[in-house]
Amino acid sequence: MNKNIFFFLAISFCAFLVAPTTYACDPLGCLFGGHKQDTLILGEVMSATDETRDIKIIFVFPQNQVQSLKAGDKITVSNITKTINLTEAEVKTVTVGKKYLMSLNKNDNFYVPAWGIYEITGTSYQDAKLIKKQSIDDEALQIFINSGGTERDFAFDYSGDDPILVRNGQKRDSETKEKNILWYGAGIGVLVIIGSLVLISRTKK
Repeated sequence: MNKNIFFFLAISFCAFLVAPTTYACDPLGCLFGGHKQDTLILGEVMSATDETRDIKIIFVFPQNQVQSLKAGDKITVSNITKTINLTEAEVKTVTVGKKYLMSLNKNDNFYVPAWGIYEITGTSYQDAKLIKKQSIDDEALQIFINSGGTERDFAFDYSGDDPILVRNGQKRDSETKEKNILWYGAGIGVLVIIGSLVLISRTKK
């Protein structure tokens, strides 16, 4: 009996040692952490076919694991239709002259999509802006890009009516809410000015 228990424990321990490492992360978390991702870049499309895009690299994020890659290099991205965050129609809009954040894996002499391809504007990571900002995930991704890949400590608070981005342990109002507050403030300011002008004109009479 004791021998069987010892044998079972020994087998279990060995299995634990040789078990492959797995990462429990969603696509955005894996992109931030560089898990199962060979490189993360900003790049501009130089030429395009149905399945491939030739990319000129603008910036290489620190999550990169291909040491030879640097800004100015040109790479080919294949299997572009397999990009997980793009529909077939959206893939067709990945055209010459447009710029993207690209999460990629290396496959021989070319690269394939890993955790997503996101269209941006701008000329560097500092001024890059996501074309689509539809969710709180996109707000986190925007901060990540503009930090050059160094800020990636995000969480999401879903306790209220609207989700709140938690950045470095601090809650942060969404950009939409911040813009609404600015518009409300501007509107109130305009009303105050108009009201003051009306009162002044009446006083003069």
